[in-house]
Order: sequence, then structure tokens, then C-alpha cells
Amino acid sequence: MKSSLDTTSRTARKNPSVTSTSWIARAALFLADAVLVGLCLALAYHLRFRYGVLELVASEPPPTSDYVRAYVAALFVFTIVLSTRGLYQKVGPRHFDVVERTWGGVTLAAVVLLAGSFFVRELSYSRAVGVLTWAGALLTLPLPRLFLLRWRRYRYARGLDLRPVLVIGQSPRARLIASRLRSLRREGVEVRGTLSTTPAPEPEPAEGQPAPDPDPDHAPSLGSLADLESALSTTKAREVLVAEELVPEVFYETLERCERLGVEVRLLPQVLDLFVTEEDLGELRGLPYISVREHRLRGPSAFVKRAFDLVVGAALLVLAAPLILVLTLWIRLDGEGPGLFGQSRVGQDGRVFRIWKLRSMIGDAERRLSELVDLDELPEPVWKDPADPRVTPLGRWLRRLSLDELPQLYNVVRGDMSLVGPRPEVEAMAQRYDAHQRRRLKAKPGLTGLQQVTARGSLDLEERVALDVYYTRRRTFLFDLWILARTPLAVLRGRGAW
Repeated sequence: MKSSLDTTSRTARKNPSVTSTSWIARAALFLADAVLVGLCLALAYHLRFRYGVLELVASEPPPTSDYVRAYVAALFVFTIVLSTRGLYQKVGPRHFDVVERTWGGVTLAAVVLLAGSFFVRELSYSRAVGVLTWAGALLTLPLPRLFLLRWRRYRYARGLDLRPVLVIGQSPRARLIASRLRSLRREGVEVRGTLSTTPAPEPEPAEGQPAPDPDPDHAPSLGSLADLESALSTTKAREVLVAEELVPEVFYETLERCERLGVEVRLLPQVLDLFVTEEDLGELRGLPYISVREHRLRGPSAFVKRAFDLVVGAALLVLAAPLILVLTLWIRLDGEGPGLFGQSRVGQDGRVFRIWKLRSMIGDAERRLSELVDLDELPEPVWKDPADPRVTPLGRWLRRLSLDELPQLYNVVRGDMSLVGPRPEVEAMAQRYDAHQRRRLKAKPGLTGLQQVTARGSLDLEERVALDVYYTRRRTFLFDLWILARTPLAVLRGRGAW
């Protein structure tokens, strides 16, 4: 199977993907970078020499002509570094991917320029100007790429520039894949049909009964693999997605037929919710493989995350302490029961801890739960009632603004939780998890998280698990900062806050 995978990967690199850019877009990005780098350098020059920002030793402003030459060198280095990192050739499919990749390129370019400045003997460039230029580039250079991403999504949503795709496979798994792709039109993919891997006779409608209408939620069936050429001609698809396992001989034949027509072939792994990076792809004596690493945060990265949780969590806890005290007294006076509520939750690797919240329900809410639902009889381990009668009027207001979760800052400082991570699960629900659902327990639960800012209040267990698993495999310190930055807006919207 190696040759087929290698051919596919080479084709993917050569052909434009959903996020590849045209020469016009590349030229626009280059011009935007040229302007922004110049503005950042000019602003850094003025901040350092006109306003004394980061000034360690007072000095006269050097001639601006010296920094014009620095600008030419900086633009050259930035262009080369950003180009080698593919930041002109394609734009990431998600906002955070765009920012992270751009930040990585900007930082590498800044390091190269800083190292090169030590070899320039005739001029002495200010290191403060370099630092300020780097900071400005971090803030500005992602903007044109984010604009391009938003523009593309705008056009995709209106049915423009979509890439026609043909899916091979009509098993339940293949239909699920096709259905997901049809619901993700903003990614630029349009599934125009599916092909069965084996010929199947068309069912004849019962006598006197009309043929059933095609299901609008699924891509139309265009026959079997024997009809590949005609299906590609009909749909004008430029990409074939193999969503069902094929025997090697059939796959090689399909690949050859597609190559003759200039159609790209992509293989989907058997497990769909893996987050795979280039570092996960490997080869062992001609045998390609994917490394599955659930625990990606280790060593220095784990130390940085814990230090950040401890410092920021402690600072926020001190700042929030007066508000927590006032709300605790208010809840205590509002009705029977304590102001604070403790409950057993399941954390990282299944460890049980006691979580603390401001009480948002009546005092005997735990006892009355059995009157509302039998947790053992639920079809899957998830339950949340938007109209839960146990929630008090004050509690609904607290939940709306997520104020009931402020005491969890204590859990963050203790190390039971993190500022960012999956939602902490109720023990009774976690005990019913299957092996796939337990994957969301491989990261420390968080005060906020990817699920909380993108699907707050969702009752779809599959969606919740998928988001938490994606975070677990994707997490980096920058990703945590991205989620934290999105949290205030998610709280203010109040969507899904019950």
C-alpha cells in the first residue's frame, strides 16, 4: 500500500487543496506583508527613539536611512521564511491554525534577523527596535491571511469556488462521512455523489407505488466503481475520497483510472477523529504508519501550562474572592441551602475530585434528581434539561454569566483542573463511558475549553466527545491562549447556558 499512499501524498502536495492560494492571492499577501513589516519597523523606530520605549541607554536617533536598509533585509528574510513555511501558498482551514502558523514564521524570521544583526559591523541596530517590530508583526501579519480565510468562507457559503468531490463508499460509515462533508460547505468541499464499491441491483418500487424521492440529506448514488468515469464526467469532480476499505487490486485500479483523468485521490483512515500532524506520519522499512499520541503535552510544555494555571488562576481567585463572597451570601439569603456546592467529578485519567460551584439549584437538588430522570435508563451517558425545575431564578442568572463556576478557580490552583480543558464530567455519567468516550478524560478538565466556546450547552454526546478529543490531541499553550481569548465573548452571548 506504500506506493498508493506515496502517490496520493505527492498529488496532494502538487495539486491545489481547499486552502491553496492563487497567484493573485499570493501577490496580495506579499504586498500586505511588505506594507505591514514596513509599518511595524517604522512604528518600532519611533517608539524606541522618539518615546523611549524599552530604552536602556539614552542615545541619539540614528539616520532613518540605516533603517531603510534594515527594512529591505527584514522584508527579504520575512518573505523567504514565510514562503518556506507555506504561508503564501496556502491558508489554514481554521482561524487558530492561521495565527499559529503565522506566529511561528514571524518568530523564526525575527530570530534570523537578530542573529544576522550581530554580523553587521558598520552599523549597530537597536535590539529594542527588533523586539518591537517582532511584536508588531505578530499582531498584524496574521490579519491579511485571516481576511482571506473569511473571504473564502463567505464565497463558499454562497456556493462559489466549491471543489466538487466524489465519495467512494455507501456503507453507513461512508454515508456519515459524505453527510458531514455536505454540512461543512464553508470548508469549500461539495459532495456531488457517491459510488458503491460493489454493483447492487436497483430496488424496484412496489406495483402502483412511485419510486422514492432521493434523500436531500445524503449525496445522490451514482452507481458503482464500474461507473467511475461517467460519474466523474457527470459531476465534474476533481477529487475522489475513498471512504470505504478497498482490496489492494481494486484500489490500484481506481487510482490508475483517476490519474488518467487528472483526478486527485484521498484515503480516509479507519478512525476518523484522529488529529494527525506531519510528525505523526512515519515509515518503517516501506510500511507507512500514523503514530497515535493522545498525551501531547509533556515535559516543558506541561510545566508551562501548570505554571500558567497556577499564576493566573491564583491571581484571578484573589480578584474574584470578594465577588464570590457576596454571591455566596446572596444565595444563602435567597433560599435554603449553602451558598457553595461541592460535587464529585471525574478528572484526568479517571481521577475523582470534588468540584466547587456557587449553588444554582434548590437545596435538595441531588435527592430530587431521581424524580426527573433515571440515569441508568438513558440511551447514552448524557443528560441536561434546559427547563430543569430545580434551578432557581438566581441560579439561572448565575449560569447565564457563568458566575456559578468562579469557585472552580480554587480547583485550578489545587491542580484538580486547568484553566483550559474538557468539561469535568459527573461521576455517574463517566462510569458509563465506553473506550472512545473515555478518551476525553485524558486531559485535565478545564474552567473553559474548546467545547465550552464552540458548542456550549450541546446535548450531542458525539459532538462533545469529538471536540474534547480534538483539544486533547491538538493542545498547545498557544491554543489555550486562543480559547481563553474567545471565552469572554462566549460568556456574554450566553448561548447554551442553562
